[in-house]
Amino acid sequence: MGDSPTQAGNITEELGRFLRRQILAGGVSFDENTPLRDLGVDSFALVELLLFIEKRFGAAVPESHLTRANLHSVAALARCVQSLTGGEAPAATQTDEP
Repeated sequence: MGDSPTQAGNITEELGRFLRRQILAGGVSFDENTPLRDLGVDSFALVELLLFIEKRFGAAVPESHLTRANLHSVAALARCVQSLTGGEAPAATQTDEP
């Protein structure tokens, strides 16, 4: 059981589960690369998602990381969370503006 909850794949899975259970309408299908905008994730849903991240992973996503690139998809957001919990920082984190 060497998998840490902060590995990108695990984060991606947990974020996807949270979206399915708490935010999206039943039957909405998506994968980790589907743009969150296409799923109808609005600012209220995004706040719920960010609160979940803080509670589950112990990482508050700073305003500087709330970029288009980091908020593009579940996979992009998972990479951002991983960078905040000790992984590599995605290049888009420092340069893109929302």
